[in-house]
Amino acid sequence: MRAKRGLWIFGSMSAQEVIERLEALPRSERESVARRLLEMLCADRKQVERIMRRLGKPDVPEDVWRGIEDAEDGRLVEMETALKEKPPWIP
Repeated sequence: MRAKRGLWIFGSMSAQEVIERLEALPRSERESVARRLLEMLCADRKQVERIMRRLGKPDVPEDVWRGIEDAEDGRLVEMETALKEKPPWIP
């Protein structure tokens, strides 16, 4: 591996070697690498932001994240409706 303008060029490194190098980075740099990889793999920027947000707060339960994301996507109903009817987005 050799550096070029702050970037790593991996050449013929194995996946295990790349992982070991990434583990040696400070957390903030690993997060940067993770974000960039997700952006390369996933065209949906909102999904990347959500994944990164969840990774940054691993102690928040899944149900809470689901509620936050439902609210962000406009999937809200009044409490009385929720108690009596099935939400329109659930088949």
